[in-house]
Amino acid sequence: MNRLMLAIVFSLPSTLLAQTFTYAPINVPGAVATEARGINSSGEVVGFYYTTNSCTEPTGEVQFPNCIVQGFKMVNGTITKLMVPNSISTAIMGVNDYGDLVGFTRLKDGSAHAFLWLHTNVVKLINAAGAGDNSDEHTVAFGVNKALTVVGGLWFFSDSQGSGGWVWQNGTFSTMNPGDTVSGTCCWSVNGISNNGFLSGTNFYHDFVSAWFKSATDEDFYPVTRDTNGTAVNSNSDVIGYFSTGKGWFAKRIESNEGTNDATEHKPAFISVAYPNAKSTYPMGLNDVRWIAGVYTDSSGVMHGFIAKPNF
Repeated sequence: MNRLMLAIVFSLPSTLLAQTFTYAPINVPGAVATEARGINSSGEVVGFYYTTNSCTEPTGEVQFPNCIVQGFKMVNGTITKLMVPNSISTAIMGVNDYGDLVGFTRLKDGSAHAFLWLHTNVVKLINAAGAGDNSDEHTVAFGVNKALTVVGGLWFFSDSQGSGGWVWQNGTFSTMNPGDTVSGTCCWSVNGISNNGFLSGTNFYHDFVSAWFKSATDEDFYPVTRDTNGTAVNSNSDVIGYFSTGKGWFAKRIESNEGTNDATEHKPAFISVAYPNAKSTYPMGLNDVRWIAGVYTDSSGVMHGFIAKPNF
């Protein structure tokens, strides 16, 4: 695996900090495209890959794959291909520190499900009420923590958009739609959960796609002047995501921007995440030592996975 030492820092408005990462690519052998989607604190990376050019996701549509894909995990540089039993498509979206996996699968019988794949090799299929078989709306799991709390969203094949966020634990779903009391807010998805219960995700808020962070009853939305996707969070309250232009970002300790009993919301400082010479970069997974797993597109628009390690 080549380790590229140069990090390109691009210009972002106002709060960008000039910090860099060290990047390394991930490409599944034989794949026409690879997406790295999750990383745990041991550095285990998970994701999925495409085997044919007849169906690959459009540039920028990186949240939920509606193509047929196959899953993988990478441990100490060794890639293992994984498929949910009896499936035709397996997209692995997240991994916890025990090696438990979550994602989305389509079975040979035509049904579609979120899944929790335990490190003991037991697979549990998960479906929120109103989503699943013979429907355009599907239950997609994006993250899982050490307590086996799974998070995700209801997503449509037809327009690659979330319609509602959820949290699942011990077989019980809870709706998780931050900002739902504000008129015009919609299209939620919970995309990340930390070991201490911080949540991150995306909704449509104040006429923009907005990233959000949630800690207990505190809900932060950022920014509200440009389309921004939030994809993952760690136990330090660091958050990652990308702008709709395909430029990735990292924000340190969201909660440290606010003082005790401070009712004023403070914008986070965005650090650039930009794979060298890439057309676009999408950070997708984050661990507690600030390693990032994600997706970048090369000059030809082909998707590749990557790991980024911070130099700060």
